[in-house]
Amino acid sequence: MHRLLGIDAGKSVVRAVLIRTAYRRVFVEALGEVAVTDGLSEAEAIRAAVGLHRPDGAAIALSGERSFYRRLDLPAAAQKEVENILGFELEATVPFEMEDAVFDYRMLKRPHGVETLPVFAAVARADDVRERIAVVKEALGFEPERVALGAVALANLEAVMPELAAPPTTGASGPIAILDLDYLTSEIVILSGGEPVFARTLSRGTAGLPGTAPALARELRQTLAAWRNLGGEPLAGLYLVGGGATAQGAELFLSTQLGLTILPLPTPRLEGLTPEQAAALPRFAKALGLALGLTPKTKGFNLRKGALEAERSYPFLREKIPILAGLGTVIALSFGFSVVAEMRTLDAERELLLASLATASRDVLGEETSDPVKARELLDQGPGAADEDPMPRVDAFDVMVQLSKAVPKEIVHDVLELDVNRGHTTIQGVVPSVSDAQIIADHMKEHRCFRDVKIARTSQFTEGRHKYVLELDLKCEDKKKKKTGAADAVDSAAAGAADKPEGSR
Repeated sequence: MHRLLGIDAGKSVVRAVLIRTAYRRVFVEALGEVAVTDGLSEAEAIRAAVGLHRPDGAAIALSGERSFYRRLDLPAAAQKEVENILGFELEATVPFEMEDAVFDYRMLKRPHGVETLPVFAAVARADDVRERIAVVKEALGFEPERVALGAVALANLEAVMPELAAPPTTGASGPIAILDLDYLTSEIVILSGGEPVFARTLSRGTAGLPGTAPALARELRQTLAAWRNLGGEPLAGLYLVGGGATAQGAELFLSTQLGLTILPLPTPRLEGLTPEQAAALPRFAKALGLALGLTPKTKGFNLRKGALEAERSYPFLREKIPILAGLGTVIALSFGFSVVAEMRTLDAERELLLASLATASRDVLGEETSDPVKARELLDQGPGAADEDPMPRVDAFDVMVQLSKAVPKEIVHDVLELDVNRGHTTIQGVVPSVSDAQIIADHMKEHRCFRDVKIARTSQFTEGRHKYVLELDLKCEDKKKKKTGAADAVDSAAAGAADKPEGSR
């Protein structure tokens, strides 16, 4: 439910319409009209017309006198770049730089057999748009969401007056015109199928009538001729709205001068409309169109573009709350279903793995279990626990490393041969003396994986040099048979005693 305000701020009078939209229905809440006098500013008149009502959004129109309407035909290849190209096309048709301007456009229906893209555009100075924004903010304390343009806002009336798209009261088919006859100026918009296709602002209104009637009729005829020169079809009729709609003899005069049927304004599909409001509705048609322009299905222009674009906060979010709530619910449900499905998949996979574990433990370990911890214990205690690791814990490279560490720096040592075969190692080397060979053998015993380290034989190699043969077995202690520190000490002592030469003390 949204409360939308349309402000028709003219030079002589300000009219405001407050509507409420809910579930495709439109309710009229209030109509306000205040004359702009010498002692009352435009902002004060707007404030007085709106009264104490607080809308969710507001729209105001920029007068057609301070804007330009343009009909352009663009190449079909430019369809995806219309907004970029349109700025250059409009620059040549307006008396100011486009850097200081804002514009909006509508793509028109392409006639049969025409390859170009018809575009209906409107452009105005950015400063004029800022002035409209500022006057609403001064009057109501917030900025309008839309700054519409001239009589084009009247096209939004089609939302509550479907007859504007196809008037049933005339036998002729074709576009229709809506003339907003005000006191000082007049504005006209032509609708084809309910869509605005042409608009113009006239410099004359009801002021000076009946003396100025011929001049007003002449300007209207020139406007209709301009429409026909663009290739427009003859009008099927004209609706009269605005302050001059109730002027005596206006319908007869315009019908005679223009050769058009003046149609009565259709009864709007509005809820809560009192008879007094229905009678005054033609005067408030533009304000009503501005308010309807705040709904999603707008047909007018909005000059709040670029840097002037409205910052929609709470009203915009409140309008989107049902959609956001629905999307959030769908996302939450989808996430919940995804989590449940994933958990079921994981549970099924876990059951399959546990069944496989039970089968494997029964076949290999002799006891069926689906507990991973129990299976690990059975595996450690099983028949394969005592099997030796096929990978050697010490190799020839380790022997060379230990040999390099075992040779003191002051001893000149040469290795003649190093043979490692099936865990037995033979080292042939040359040292200055036999005692040096024994020192090397003692150092080799320090490695935990060297067993039965001994000097097998020695011989004279050259003068002052002796050759020795050192043999040892490569066998590391089993990790599962850990010994205490005392036992290790006893073993080391026993090994040392066995390696001592016979008769030594």
